[in-house]
Amino acid sequence: MDGKFDVKIIKSKSQYSKYLFKVEQLMESDPAENSPDGQLLETLTVLIEDYEKKQGWEIPQTVHPIEVIKNRMDALSLKQTDLAEIMGDKTIVSRILNGSRKLTYSMILPLSNLLRVPPEFLLEK
Repeated sequence: MDGKFDVKIIKSKSQYSKYLFKVEQLMESDPAENSPDGQLLETLTVLIEDYEKKQGWEIPQTVHPIEVIKNRMDALSLKQTDLAEIMGDKTIVSRILNGSRKLTYSMILPLSNLLRVPPEFLLEK
């Protein structure tokens, strides 16, 4: 991608944000798994997950998908308009967040990418 990226265990919120940004860049380029960028993406993902777990940000799989969405929106400083860009419009987002509409399968993958959670966290059990 763009030269050397210094990788260390995450110890600050600013470093965490920097790594999240780098992961977004790498995901957009969709590197091959065994390429240097693919390995960097995997390493950064592990470090980010570790930091989130240590911060108590880990999302239990028993949480309702709406709570997952709200939690991640808060953690990533996202607004409903950010979700509307991938889900259709603000009305749909509002209805989903207030529980009067369910997520569709076509919404789950883009939303999981935006929120950086596994798609299964957004499926109702």
